[in-house]
Amino acid sequence: MQTLRLFADVARCHSFSQAAELHGISQSAASQRIGQLEKKLGVTLLDRSVRPLILTQAGKLFAEGCEDMVARYDQLEARVAGLRKHPEGFVRVIAIYSSGIDLLSRIREKFEAQHEKVSVEIRYERPEQVYNAVRDNECDMGIVSYPERWRKVDSIPLREEAMVVVCNPRHKVAQKQTINVKELEAYEMVTFDSDLPVGRRIREYFKNHGVKPKISNVFDNIDTIKGALAVTEQVSILPRRTVIREVTAGSLAMVEMSPELTRPLGVIFRRRSRNGAAFAPAAQEFVDFLVAHAGPEVDCEGFIEREGNALMGAGI
Repeated sequence: MQTLRLFADVARCHSFSQAAELHGISQSAASQRIGQLEKKLGVTLLDRSVRPLILTQAGKLFAEGCEDMVARYDQLEARVAGLRKHPEGFVRVIAIYSSGIDLLSRIREKFEAQHEKVSVEIRYERPEQVYNAVRDNECDMGIVSYPERWRKVDSIPLREEAMVVVCNPRHKVAQKQTINVKELEAYEMVTFDSDLPVGRRIREYFKNHGVKPKISNVFDNIDTIKGALAVTEQVSILPRRTVIREVTAGSLAMVEMSPELTRPLGVIFRRRSRNGAAFAPAAQEFVDFLVAHAGPEVDCEGFIEREGNALMGAGI
């Protein structure tokens, strides 16, 4: 089983040295073990003539089988040894920037406080990079918007996020309680790049309601949009949860919009064989915790007020 784990890591990292470091052995020892495995199977699994290493056709087939076997073994070991009650290990998560960095950081801290033997790493990337990392088995899970659009992966619904109109507190829109989408034609807008799922969805929303927005700027990340809103007279449509900190601090204002628009957020993970486990025990524990603590309630009034007060109290 250790050799299968080693090969799976070599295949994932495309590197003997990185896989050897993960297993606490020398690069030479890792290379020898894989060589012995190839000799036993009678096939070449890795093309060593290029850097980084690439899998041969046989290697790709064997790597897929290894992943399923290792996952199934981990699940069986956990059940037999009772590790699900006390999981240990390292969980790798890659999320889109607008998934809520503050929320995910707080969830990770709470989870690690309750699971002392589990470490969680969260990295932030563009949607297609999150998908590629999940597909290529470079992480345990990804967090993306509109998860159903990604092929060759499975998904778990996380929450439906309400979208709101956002502007600086001095803007005339900030004085409104609610704004109809048609009214937005009167104001210059900054929004997401159209190659992002949320950018396309916002444009579809405008089209469906016969609105021709005055889009002045487009950006590929939410922090740049929020920065632009704070110093200009532009407005934008953003996920409500992502502007709690700025609204609480008074640097931005948000206004409910009509008709409502929501953005689905979900966890994506690499599809396994029918009998294969989706996650290793530690990762499964984190997924369960994530769904329980980042579900639909994060958009309710009481939660937003509590989180806002917590952020202010922590000086965040």
